[in-house]
Order: sequence, then C-alpha cells, then structure tokens
Amino acid sequence: MAKPTSPIFDPAGFNAQIALDNTIRQLLIAGAVLAGLMVLLLPGLGLISTVLAPVMLMGLWFWLTVSTARVGRALPMVGGLLTNDPDRADAEIEQLLRHRPVMRWARLLTYHRLATLRHLQRRFSETASICLCLLNQPLKGPAAAARPHLLLMLAESQLEVGNLPGAYHALAHLQQTRLGLAESLQRLAIQTRYELAVGAYGSALQRSRAKVELAELMPVAHCATMHAMLATAAHHEEQPRLAAWLWERTRLLAPPELLNQLERGGFGIGVVEPGPALGDEPA
Repeated sequence: MAKPTSPIFDPAGFNAQIALDNTIRQLLIAGAVLAGLMVLLLPGLGLISTVLAPVMLMGLWFWLTVSTARVGRALPMVGGLLTNDPDRADAEIEQLLRHRPVMRWARLLTYHRLATLRHLQRRFSETASICLCLLNQPLKGPAAAARPHLLLMLAESQLEVGNLPGAYHALAHLQQTRLGLAESLQRLAIQTRYELAVGAYGSALQRSRAKVELAELMPVAHCATMHAMLATAAHHEEQPRLAAWLWERTRLLAPPELLNQLERGGFGIGVVEPGPALGDEPA
C-alpha cells in the first residue's frame, strides 16, 4: 500500500491560523484591560466578581503560555528529525500546528520547520510558498533569526522551479540582510547559480580567485559545485585555461555521481540549516 502523501501547504489556511492566533491574543489583552477597569471603576461588584475575572484571565494566559512552551520544547527535536526521519518530522509538525493557542513566534518557527522539511523533500513550489508567507509576517523575537534561512531557501526554491524574478528578489533581500559565515557562503553559491541561469557569466567570474578561496570553506560537495559553476562561466567567457583548471579541481573534489551531475549542468546546492551568526558576509 502506498504511503499517503502529506497535505500540500495552503496559504489561505496559514493566514487563517495566524489570524486566529492574533484574535485569541487580542481577546486576552482586551479581557485583561476590562478586568482591570472593573476592579477600579466598579468596586460594588463584590469580592467574588472582582477576584474571579482576574483569576480566569490568569488561567487563560497560563494556558497560552503552557501551550507555547510545549511547542517551543518540541521544535529542537523536530529539527533533529528533518534529515534522520522526515516522515516522523512531518507527523510531529502536523501535531504542533494543531496546538492552540500559541504565541506568534512559536507558530512561525513551526512553519519554518515545515519549510525546511519541504525543501529537503525537494517540494520546491511548496517551500517557496511557505517562505513567502512567513517573510510577509513580522518576524520578531525568536522568529527573527529564521529570516536569513528563509530567504536562502526561497532563492534556491525559486531557481529550482524556474522563477528567476523570484530568485532575484530573494537574493536582493539577502544582500541587505546581516548574514553569518555559513549563510554568506550559501548565498554566494546560490547567487552564482542564478548568474549562470540568466547568462551573467562575467558577473559570476568577478573576483574568481576570492570565490575559489571562499569555496574551500564549503562542504566538499558544495565546494565541487562552486568550482564547476565558475568553470562553466569561464568557458562562456572564453577563458579556456581558467575553465580547465577549475574543472580539474572539480574532478578532484567530486565523487563520480556528483561529477556526472555537474558535467550535465546540474548545479543544485541544497540549503542547510545555518550555524550561529559569525558577522557580515565576506567581502
């Protein structure tokens, strides 16, 4: 029996869930204000009434806090499942998204995990849709740290589905975003791939020596891919010696399966979870 496919991401459902979370939060705030006014302005209500309203509100706020804490504690575990057990990660994310009420940051980070999973599953159209929805939300508090990774996944996903204008806009936002070293290296690889896709071979080759040095900081597969992309740009720019040197280095780095893919022009990078921010991107 075929395993059922997980549901396709629905932007309308996402917006409805965010709106419901906002409504619950606003009702709690309004209730707190109303209870305070009752205590101050209507002392004749009696001790039971003036105590009961604040106690009920504290209970509702405690419910919100506990529900959010459960989601927050589960997110690191889900992150560890993304590559080791994606089916279980999918099920866990689905369960977390059913929690109500939760604070905005926890909801957004849960969807960030979903975007990461869809990207690893190569469901690039969904990945782009989730990333766009998240980036259109105010990313504050703990959710703010997810913005660079969302932009990286968005840029690569747009390239994978052939949406070059979408990839350009994501890369433009990355240019204006503070990135750590790992994120900067990923941005460099995705931008180089974009430049090849639009035929901007001269731009891809600018500061080629520095780009080769930066490529050496990447994982081996990414380093090989970067060399192959620069070699392709050098070939189109009629620099055969540079192209030959870069291909030679690519063959030293890439295992046979990857080398075959690179020689066919398959330059998929694969965005990974970034490490801690280490400062601005390399010059």
